[in-house]
Amino acid sequence: MRIALLTSQQVPSSQSVTRDCLTLLASWGASVDVLHHEEGLTDLVHLPVEHDLYLLKSPSPDAVSLAAALEARGALCLNRPAMLWACHDRIHATALLAAAGVPVPRTWTTKNAAELASLLHDGPLVIKTAALDRSAGARVIWDADEIVDLPHEAVLAQQFHPSDHRDRKLYRIGSQTFGVKRSWPATSYESKVGEPFAVTPEMREITDRVGAAFNSDLFGLDLVEAEEGLLVVDVHPFPGFKGVPDAALRLADYIYARGKEALECPPN
Repeated sequence: MRIALLTSQQVPSSQSVTRDCLTLLASWGASVDVLHHEEGLTDLVHLPVEHDLYLLKSPSPDAVSLAAALEARGALCLNRPAMLWACHDRIHATALLAAAGVPVPRTWTTKNAAELASLLHDGPLVIKTAALDRSAGARVIWDADEIVDLPHEAVLAQQFHPSDHRDRKLYRIGSQTFGVKRSWPATSYESKVGEPFAVTPEMREITDRVGAAFNSDLFGLDLVEAEEGLLVVDVHPFPGFKGVPDAALRLADYIYARGKEALECPPN
């Protein structure tokens, strides 16, 4: 079984679920290669498909484009380039979630930040860049004077919902859903890992809807709690899975099973 991790970043050498997962796959007899997307010539006409399964770790547009080219040549991508393109574009992703019945905050988008001033009458807004890979983190604005500092590009504005400084994340690996709480801001590795919590039927239904909308069963979600219930504010196509019990083993088992399927039923 030949498996490739396509990424534009270095895989951490320690305290990394991804690294531990790749090590497990190799110990089970899989040939695992980490392919770093770098500058250089790529022959798209004769692009070789040399692996049975491709994992796309990086959300960068260049890496996603290369994965799409490989898929067009018959490569099997565990996390489809189409999903990463959708997640890369927060406008597209939010609209897709809403259309699938996934609960999301009230959301607006504009290239003219001055238009956001009228929305502040109903409370503060969370501002994000529309492109996920250009994100510098979410910012909460309370006053119209803060709008002048916003980037001169398309932004996503969402209704702000106060939290208890605990991030709530859901992770889907195959048919299993896991919940993790983390302190924010995280000031140590332990706080980044967080602690697991029991997943409710409501949360499981949310992940089912997201999976159906993106045609995927490998992703992470960021949640906020509002008066009307849980709301999804971001989707991550290949998250770090920190805090998931036995995360590396669960992830490796899922990937290995998909690799076996690829060998037994190769794409036409």
